[in-house]
Amino acid sequence: MNRAKSFVTAIGIAAITVLAIATAPARAAIPPEIPVPPHGHVYNGASPRCLDSGVPAFSQLWTCSTSIYQQWTLTRLGTIVGQSPTGCLDAGAGTNGTGVPLKPCNGSLSQRWLWNGVTIVSRSSGRCLDADLGTIGSGGTKVQVWDCAGGANQSWYFEFS
Repeated sequence: MNRAKSFVTAIGIAAITVLAIATAPARAAIPPEIPVPPHGHVYNGASPRCLDSGVPAFSQLWTCSTSIYQQWTLTRLGTIVGQSPTGCLDAGAGTNGTGVPLKPCNGSLSQRWLWNGVTIVSRSSGRCLDADLGTIGSGGTKVQVWDCAGGANQSWYFEFS
């Protein structure tokens, strides 16, 4: 009789557990977070100015504004896309002092960059995106590639990252 009572008790507990699970409110699945690529203004660590594509010859640093020339997106492919004209930062030959213009995106290695949260490195040359120290004190600072040295002029921060 004791054994039969234990069996009935076990069945009762199992039934209550199943009922509790079945009547519990369903929880909505949490969708995976979709990362937003770094975008917006790009600030230089040695200047209060922003990366600007408004000069066709090469990108420069100018006073930050709401200008479309200062809106950038770092894509998953490593291209840094400017909005006016729409194009990609291009390291060109990649030698020290090479200006970095905005050119039509073509998928070339000279248009691919690695950003570690501070420095932006050209995948084609291994050199860093650099604000020219000779002109950094004024608007129109030349942006170029240069051997990575870890200086503030080689530090870059996306507005939204």
